[in-house]
Amino acid sequence: MSFTPCNRYLLVNKEQVQEEETLIALPEGTFRAENRYERVVIEGISSEVRPPLAVGKAVVVLSHMIEEVDFGDGPVYLVLENHVLGIVG
Repeated sequence: MSFTPCNRYLLVNKEQVQEEETLIALPEGTFRAENRYERVVIEGISSEVRPPLAVGKAVVVLSHMIEEVDFGDGPVYLVLENHVLGIVG
């Protein structure tokens, strides 16, 4: 699948987080500790995005600002350029 972001969006790859097993069985999603920030890798950028953001760079974003879009070929993850807090490197 080919997806090209537009309007200052970045196509990102979320790092897989392994969930810890607990000894107590709780309904899924209950008391889930979510990180406020998430490290992602940029896989594609729209033409309006300015350097230093570039494909292949790892960046930190607010985790709730990552948009998951699924239109039948599997999900893609997008975040706006101005929601990038910093570059990891």
